[in-house]
Amino acid sequence: MYRHMVKKFGNIGIRYMPSYVEPLKAELSKANLGILFEIYVGRMLFVSFASFIVTFSVVFAISLVFTLPLMIALFSGLIAAATIALIVLTLYHSYPFQLLTTKKNMIDTNMPFAINHMAAIASAGVPPFVIFRLLGDIKEYGEIRHEAKRIVRNIEVFGMDLTTAIQNVAERTPSDTFRQFLYGIVSTINTGGDLKKFFENSAKDALFDYRLKREKYMKTLETYADFYTAVLIAAPLFFISILAVMALIGGNVFGLSIPLAMRIGIFVLIPLLNTAFIMFIHYTQPKV
Repeated sequence: MYRHMVKKFGNIGIRYMPSYVEPLKAELSKANLGILFEIYVGRMLFVSFASFIVTFSVVFAISLVFTLPLMIALFSGLIAAATIALIVLTLYHSYPFQLLTTKKNMIDTNMPFAINHMAAIASAGVPPFVIFRLLGDIKEYGEIRHEAKRIVRNIEVFGMDLTTAIQNVAERTPSDTFRQFLYGIVSTINTGGDLKKFFENSAKDALFDYRLKREKYMKTLETYADFYTAVLIAAPLFFISILAVMALIGGNVFGLSIPLAMRIGIFVLIPLLNTAFIMFIHYTQPKV
């Protein structure tokens, strides 16, 4: 029954909402979620519809229990159900895009070190297939490891030749930089170029770009430090000093007594601002 409903909702979504669901097709393929496009669309719409029905029923029943007027109960149920259904639909629709963004960041972060490792292996005369196999055994390289394992799988399981296997992964990888690197390998192999030299040059370029990004981020941190000093150190001290003077002459702040306003600033506002700043730094810093 569930599979039948999912399939039916999938057909409805593809037929009547093509502009909304069609972008998911390419993203699901790149994200390697292991689920068909039609099934994912069906689950997205079915779960959203089911959440609408369940939320409406629960809110409507609770409203009746509290003896609210019928129209208010209906209106409350519809608003709550529509909100929850929209949230579920948005989460389902955005998940592949968020997953691809995470994978792209992991690949771009680990690329300089992975390419440098590949260059070191290639300098020993190891063939490309073995290089990708060795790369697939190193957990520290994250998503690059999985991309390398897909290349090996394409060759060993699907019987592709090396260049076709690499091109297949290049077309699906979420990282444009890594895609260009893979196409560079294919081009070098097809033209009979020096693959060892290509790896060495790519490693130098990748490490150079990595250092530039780190230097740029360090300069950005200097700006953040000036902002922190001005807004989260100097401003609170000035705020407390003003309140201390006001406490001597009497008065209030937004209807609050001076001692209460000082307590709120010291024990609530300042910790919240510092926590928000720390979270901002954490989520904007480059991953290493």
